[in-house]
Amino acid sequence: MSVFRERPAFYYTAVGLLVTYIILTLISLVSHRDVSGADQFFYLKHIGMIFLNIYFLSSKNRFLNYLALVWLIVLPFERYVEIYSLVSSGSASLWDLIANIDELRIVVLMVVVLVLVSKLAVDRYVNPKVIAE
Repeated sequence: MSVFRERPAFYYTAVGLLVTYIILTLISLVSHRDVSGADQFFYLKHIGMIFLNIYFLSSKNRFLNYLALVWLIVLPFERYVEIYSLVSSGSASLWDLIANIDELRIVVLMVVVLVLVSKLAVDRYVNPKVIAE
């Protein structure tokens, strides 16, 4: 059974946010009209990777479920640290970050990770029997 589909509210929230991320990425691509062909390919490859993460989250294979979570944590980790340091040092507020569409995309990914980790924490501490199975 899928790790994240056992509690559908967490799953649908995460997938909805990932779709929002894809839409924001497409808006970012359109807003940067002077983007070269290589950068356009990078954007499209990135969107494909997010679709792959949605597929991994939807899969019944637990390994793929955890791979999607690790992928969402590790790949943009440097950007997560950058945003966290900006907000915690007071250099930028959260509102300043979401005003820029590229930073908003990363904030959306951070929220996706928080939703998925919250689901795992709920399973671990509220209903530990689910993990044992």
